[in-house]
Amino acid sequence: METDYEKFVKAFREEEVKTKHLNRKAEKVKVTRKVKHDKRVTLEHIRVQMVRDVSYNIKSLRQRNAKNCDTVAFINKKFAQIRQIISE
Repeated sequence: METDYEKFVKAFREEEVKTKHLNRKAEKVKVTRKVKHDKRVTLEHIRVQMVRDVSYNIKSLRQRNAKNCDTVAFINKKFAQIRQIISE
């Protein structure tokens, strides 16, 4: 028959094992959150760079075709669609 002390020690050890497991699990979750955050930040930087590059090209197209209003309107419409696609 186990004494109270042995029961206490056994319970304490089981709790310690659970604590170690939970600590490792928490560390894994933290790493995962950081990785997910870094991925989101990277995608946002890529989006911003794409919009910047497309804007630069569209601006030069507008300047080269400034004498034709219909062409500029078409360019503006397509640029709006491109921006919408990139922002998704």
